[in-house]
Amino acid sequence: MNVYKTLARLWRCTFAELQAQCKVGTTELCLSIARLLQENKIRQERKAGEVYYMLA
Repeated sequence: MNVYKTLARLWRCTFAELQAQCKVGTTELCLSIARLLQENKIRQERKAGEVYYMLA
């Protein structure tokens, strides 16, 4: 759960920030985010035209 650990450390991130921090491809990151959202471990929020991900 590299994505989860990154969010725990950084508070909130955009998709691009998560991708840079986790050093994963787009598909792998999308699948990780989808799984974490489905498990209600993270949430997403839109602010100023950007989507941010953070722990739930």
